Amino acid sequence: MTAPLDLLTGAQDATVKLLRDQLPAGQREMVRHSLKQGTMPPFHLVGDMDSDNIGGKDEQFEQINVDVHTVYKGADRRELLGLMHTVRIAIDGKSLTIGGMLFRFQFAGAAASTAAADGVTYAGITTIEVYAEPA
Repeated sequence: MTAPLDLLTGAQDATVKLLRDQLPAGQREMVRHSLKQGTMPPFHLVGDMDSDNIGGKDEQFEQINVDVHTVYKGADRRELLGLMHTVRIAIDGKSLTIGGMLFRFQFAGAAASTAAADGVTYAGITTIEVYAEPA
């Protein structure tokens, strides 16, 4: 048996690439996998990830749940919801092969908060199921 591929890092990289390729031009630079201290909204952060092996014995096939955290600062939560919807449209039903790995993306759900204590910062999470395997 060959050594398993790093599907978790691959899923992060594939998610960032797909979002940067598919989002409207004005949102592409908002996509991040890490944030520097003091980063101001708006941004889409490829955040929490968890992986489950769904393949058979000696088969590498994983379902990786990826949370895309969207943060927006402004007067209306509708803007946040619109940004979250563009993430869904950009990624749902798409597939991507990179680094010898195949990734298939499916929208799984979303949640959005009310305004933070400042009254103008809104946050939401879009959950993506990524099915990953060697190409």
